[in-house]
Formats: sequence, C-alpha cells, structure tokens
Amino acid sequence: MINKGTVTEVNGEMLTVVFERHEACGDCHACMHGSENCAKHTVKLRGKAQVGDQVVVQMDDAQVMAASAAAYLIPFAGLILGLAAGWLLSGALPGFNSELLMALTAVIGTALAYLLMRALDPKLSKGRWELKIVSVNHPGQGEME
Repeated sequence: MINKGTVTEVNGEMLTVVFERHEACGDCHACMHGSENCAKHTVKLRGKAQVGDQVVVQMDDAQVMAASAAAYLIPFAGLILGLAAGWLLSGALPGFNSELLMALTAVIGTALAYLLMRALDPKLSKGRWELKIVSVNHPGQGEME
C-alpha cells in the first residue's frame, strides 16, 4: 500500500502527516459521518521532513492484511471466548438466566480483547506494521529521499 500525505507538524523526528481519503473509501463517509474531516486521516510517524512537504509512505500489502485481520479477529475471539465462558458458567449456576449470563460474559470478553489490543498496539505498530517513508518532496524542488 502506497499513500501520499502532507506534513502538518514536526516535533523532533516525529512527523504529523495528513493523508487524503483513499479511493477505496468511495463515498461512504462512515469514518466521520459525512463531514469534511472524513477526507483526511492524520498519522504520526518517524522521519525527517519539514512542514508542508509531501511524503510518500508505504506498507507491504501482506502486512496491511495481517494488521486488518488482527484488528477484526482479536475482538471476535474475545466475543466467542466470552460466550463459551458464559455457557460453561450457566451450567454451574442453574438459578441464573443463561442467555443473560452468556451476553454479559460475551461483552466482558470483547472488552478484554479490546484492552489487550490497546496494550499490544504500541508494540505491534513498530517494526513490520509501521509505515515507512519512501520519499519526501519539498514544494518547489525536486524529489528527495
């Protein structure tokens, strides 16, 4: 996946880059419910550039798929494990409403999976799932690395 963005802020080696909405997004506007801000996505990454520079970033397509799979499968696994735990507990607690117990443990399992993802995010976002700056283009000048 290759995308182009504009550097809006520089803080040491950390760049704030704003990307235009990808063509694959179409006209759904689900990210910001149709607002103007829907067309822009902001990302912080390491690199050397100046405010106003155009940067080209890249992430291997296989890594994009792996990151997407993890983002969907970890909460789904939490939901399924929560349902299974509720089903097992409903047999041990005969006086409880089993459907309510399963729903409650499914929500708890999904919440725990979300917390797990939040805890792992700083570690996973570095390395192979990190966006890499391919080139920097200074306005009015030629392309530079």
